[in-house]
Amino acid sequence: MRRTDLAMLAVIALSGWAIRDSAMKNTPQAFSAEDESAVRALVNEFSNTWNRHDMKAMHDLDTEDLEWINVVGHDWRGKSTVYKGHVAIHKGMCATTSASIESATIRSIAPTVAIAVATMHFVATPDPRYPWLSPAKTRASFTMVKSDGIWKIAHFQNTMIDPKAESDDETKWDVTGFPPPGHPLYNANPR
Repeated sequence: MRRTDLAMLAVIALSGWAIRDSAMKNTPQAFSAEDESAVRALVNEFSNTWNRHDMKAMHDLDTEDLEWINVVGHDWRGKSTVYKGHVAIHKGMCATTSASIESATIRSIAPTVAIAVATMHFVATPDPRYPWLSPAKTRASFTMVKSDGIWKIAHFQNTMIDPKAESDDETKWDVTGFPPPGHPLYNANPR
């Protein structure tokens, strides 16, 4: 390879790094009040459709390529698969559950992409067929996208909140990755 070719490749490579570095330093464009309101309404409508056990309305909120990781770790891919899973559980163990949103934080990560993290409560009316169901507090993460002016859910992941860890969202771990001595979780993690 000639020296001029090598120099040209170096210039191209360095300019690519400069563009990448510049893009990493730029913060995403802030949401408009209208977009933030629409994303918040989408989180609330998820809860409303759950409470009505209206799976068609729930999944009208989704993109076609939706991915859904539920609280027990099922990884459902595609709107029709997620719909089938929710229809099944809402005919059975979730037929008497209700959901409420305690709080939600929303942020824009790109002009047409948003993340919402919601603390949710699920309560079930006692049913002898499902004696293990008990009230649950979860943290749900929604990734939403805006297409043709409409916000939809593209990815969802839900995690049960461990009451021992709930008051400790701010990380206070020592260099080993375990909580320091005296921390309430210290004995829960053997060294």
